[in-house]
Amino acid sequence: MASSAVGSTNTRTFVENLSYEHSPLEKTRARDDAVLAAYKYLITHRTASRLSLVANVHPQRDAGLEPAAWYEDLVAPLLSELPGVSSPGPGTATWRYAPE
Repeated sequence: MASSAVGSTNTRTFVENLSYEHSPLEKTRARDDAVLAAYKYLITHRTASRLSLVANVHPQRDAGLEPAAWYEDLVAPLLSELPGVSSPGPGTATWRYAPE
């Protein structure tokens, strides 16, 4: 489902519907754009580490946050709520995307 939504209104809708319940940050358009960019990166690459997300997505979509806060307070809590995303489990630092 989500893989066909890359670059479409549906993918943006998934992100815009996030509640930010698990993030200490308030919802803004720039923050939604950052999560959307991280989501698209994960969809494209199928796996991603914290390092790869920070190195490849943060510079273009920092949402006004330093890298550590961008990842820990924004991307990590919200990315795991999106369709097809598996957050890193015990003993791994790898995010995974598998179409639903």
